[in-house]
Amino acid sequence: MKQLIVEKICENLSAEQETAKKAADSAREGATHEDAKAENQYDTRGLEASYLAGAQAERVLHLSDCIGRFRNIILKDFSRGAPVGLTALVRLDDGEAQQVYFIAGDAGGMKLTVESENIMVITPKSPLGQALMGKKRGDFIEVRIRNDLREFEIIDVQ
Repeated sequence: MKQLIVEKICENLSAEQETAKKAADSAREGATHEDAKAENQYDTRGLEASYLAGAQAERVLHLSDCIGRFRNIILKDFSRGAPVGLTALVRLDDGEAQQVYFIAGDAGGMKLTVESENIMVITPKSPLGQALMGKKRGDFIEVRIRNDLREFEIIDVQ
């Protein structure tokens, strides 16, 4: 299942990269268009468009790097009681519902549906990711979410 998660992440990142490429091209065109030429010393339309084009181009490169890292990721096996780390698939229970998280170095916040399971990608930098790192199945963690301290039990780690 984790390989399917990684494939889905790569698909989503590739789609996001394509959108960013189009935005970068459009911003670049806007920056070099004759209408962007400054009419006076206070007219910064062309300069602003060029900054936007540069930022969009950086976003494309960042996404390309992320995709490369996910395509070369080594998925670890956590089934023998290993502590939570990168590439762990973790199921948590807060007493009301269960949630599933995939811990990765990038793409935090991405929501996926794989094999009819809703999965959220989190990074070790997030509050939940920080709390999970190094913990094992059966452990409890506490995480502050929107000024509310919540407790979760780690039900499964794969």
